[in-house]
Amino acid sequence: MPERAPLRMLFGRDAWERVRGRIQEAGLAVQPLLLEPDGSLADGDFQAAWFSPELFALKQDEAFLAAVLGCPTVRWMQSGRSGFDHPAFAQLARRGVRLSRSTAPAPAIAEYVIASVFDRFQRGPERRLAQQAQEWRPLPFKEIAGSRWLCVGFGEIGREVGRRARALGAHVTGVRRSGGDSDCADLVVTPDRMGDALAAADVVVLSVPLTPDNDGSYGRDFFAGFRAGALFVNVGRGQLLDEPALRAALDSGRVGHCVLDVTRVEPLPRGEWQWTHPQVTLTAHTSGIGSGLIGRTDALLIENLGRYLSGGPLLHELNPENFA
Repeated sequence: MPERAPLRMLFGRDAWERVRGRIQEAGLAVQPLLLEPDGSLADGDFQAAWFSPELFALKQDEAFLAAVLGCPTVRWMQSGRSGFDHPAFAQLARRGVRLSRSTAPAPAIAEYVIASVFDRFQRGPERRLAQQAQEWRPLPFKEIAGSRWLCVGFGEIGREVGRRARALGAHVTGVRRSGGDSDCADLVVTPDRMGDALAAADVVVLSVPLTPDNDGSYGRDFFAGFRAGALFVNVGRGQLLDEPALRAALDSGRVGHCVLDVTRVEPLPRGEWQWTHPQVTLTAHTSGIGSGLIGRTDALLIENLGRYLSGGPLLHELNPENFA
């Protein structure tokens, strides 16, 4: 029986140099095609592609996706990100290309959420101001133990947040369409049943994926259901929010403070209200880029590459109905 030809797979050069040894050690038959740092690509079709996380930092992500979209023979793309709202994903899905996403950012994002809540509960900004002013000011603070959390979106990110919050003594309610039980929450409800939990929550964490159906859907009615003064953290997508409604909720005190790692337009232009609002903590879509991200991402690639080559089921494969 003739030996099967190696899988021709597109990589960013940096990503390939990092994982080539592990691929060879695993005995996976792969022939790499490399996207060069200048965005150029040697001629040749390929059957698979790895949309690795460092492509964003290198500003090669759009060139990489253009190469994948322009290849008529591609059959599978592994993404290094959890989100799949880029239009290229829908275009590839409509062509029958298999797509698998990454859960690797979830632990880092959960740590970001916990750190952000700690900073607000522990009155971190006031402590730092007191130190700068050389004022000895004992400041009482709110403990996470006994607080109530609502995780809107209870996929990998929501569950990682819930697991950590519960370990600190919080009561956690998760929200997902399928409902059910989870050891990462005290209670899991469907979106139509989250009203009571929203009204009782000290902390509301939004981590649902962006779809055509929920763009801007978290607005006035959502914020009206908050317990006055609650802390809101968005690590989903900026497009999920009606940003004027969020601003109004902050100004009225309905939302006590919000932590935004994402905005509708990124990078956020200078002069936008989120930069200077006293009740906003803003970060530059950085919650997922923890020190363990690359290692987890690489491990998932190796696992799914082996599964793909052996004809097995892929981990975290996206359902084409997500793009219907």
